[in-house]
Amino acid sequence: MTFPAFWLFKFLNYAGWPRTKGLLIRKKVVNCTILWGAATQLAKAGIAIGALRPKIAVSLLGDLFPNRDWSRQPATELWVQFDPSEQVANKSDEPPEEVIVEILFPSTFYNNRDISVILPWEFVLSKEFQSDYYITFAEGLIWGLSHPEEALDRHEKQRQRFLKNLSLMLQAGLKVHPLETLEKFADETEEFVNSFQNEIRPFAKVPQELLSLPVIAARLKSI
Repeated sequence: MTFPAFWLFKFLNYAGWPRTKGLLIRKKVVNCTILWGAATQLAKAGIAIGALRPKIAVSLLGDLFPNRDWSRQPATELWVQFDPSEQVANKSDEPPEEVIVEILFPSTFYNNRDISVILPWEFVLSKEFQSDYYITFAEGLIWGLSHPEEALDRHEKQRQRFLKNLSLMLQAGLKVHPLETLEKFADETEEFVNSFQNEIRPFAKVPQELLSLPVIAARLKSI
């Protein structure tokens, strides 16, 4: 098991999913809106760790590609393949984590956030979906590593907009929780990282080729 899978299933289990549906034949299912939220929060976890915990982010990034031949597939290719900077920059009014999720799923179920839509649990276990959320997490890590100040700034602006509307939402009787700071979210994600290494396995050794990448070397030097 890799960390993105560990995080995603912990999130879904905490939210009470999967659930069973059917009378004669009971099948496990998951709510589409919950799955959308899980994928979005996973991207946000990558951003928070990339921006604020670069050493952990590099360990996670290396662990995501255990079978990669770094001599034939240099670390620079990760940024070519998975850097979402252009898309995030083009949608500066949207939360970066939502932009990242939409890169992979512009026309799939992610565009259907109807609370009534239910998906079979087999979809969550499929290799296709696994690949998608692995990449979503990797893109979050890479964007956070590359744009730490922008990640903090955009999240804080989003948080302030939320706080400005909080009193109105409470007056309307809505049950809402204050949007936490990105630093707090990074702390919580780091706790998940520690749990993963204690419960599942330690991370693989970070390849030197990844450590030598200029953007990573600069971030680690600044710690």
